[in-house]
Amino acid sequence: MSDVKIKLKYDHTYRVAEMCDAITATLDMTPEDRDIAWLTGMLHDIGRFEQLRRYHTFQDRQSVNHAALSADILFKDGKIRLFTTDPSEDALLEKAIRLHNVYILPSSLTEREYRFCTILRDADKIDILRVNCETPRTEIYDLPEEAFHTSSISEHVYADIMACKNVNRDYSKTAIDYMIGHMGFVFGLVYRESFRQVKKQGYLDQMLSIESSNPDTAAKLVKIRESLHAYIDEQLK
Repeated sequence: MSDVKIKLKYDHTYRVAEMCDAITATLDMTPEDRDIAWLTGMLHDIGRFEQLRRYHTFQDRQSVNHAALSADILFKDGKIRLFTTDPSEDALLEKAIRLHNVYILPSSLTEREYRFCTILRDADKIDILRVNCETPRTEIYDLPEEAFHTSSISEHVYADIMACKNVNRDYSKTAIDYMIGHMGFVFGLVYRESFRQVKKQGYLDQMLSIESSNPDTAAKLVKIRESLHAYIDEQLK
């Protein structure tokens, strides 16, 4: 726990589980299903610890898909039995965990699968905003702090976020691109409670307040801030 990256994922795990519970508290769900949603939060990033051990980074593009690794550890290696002795929901749990970081969910999901996938994805995205504010950016992105204040916003990243879309991570090239990609998570949120939590916590506003010495980036950040605030307010009407 003295390792900053380990502590980051330890705290993130518990907060995502808590956020899953907060979201399900506003939905018509049985206590058993709420427990399942909470468990997806607890298990979704179990592969992060192995990723760090093997590759010394959390950057998937430099190592391994952490969601797939989490699912493989749990369901191929059988570690899921350390957490639940009932196999009846294994398929649902695996789907939610394996898909929690995909750009777009597959259209083949059942209504129940979609609900659990989106609860976990919302909770994860909300807490990633917190991580960006409470953990040094150098530890999250493995980039120098100066890069976040001087870099340019890539054309496709800016186009995605101004179109109120999740930013395609393949477009991210610069330090500020990666931050904006996380800000854009807001456009993928599904539940009203998720938007309420984002506004209540204020982490998005902290991220948006980053100062840039790059004039073009500074001007674009003003427009991004306006777009995000307008979108959240619209969802909360």
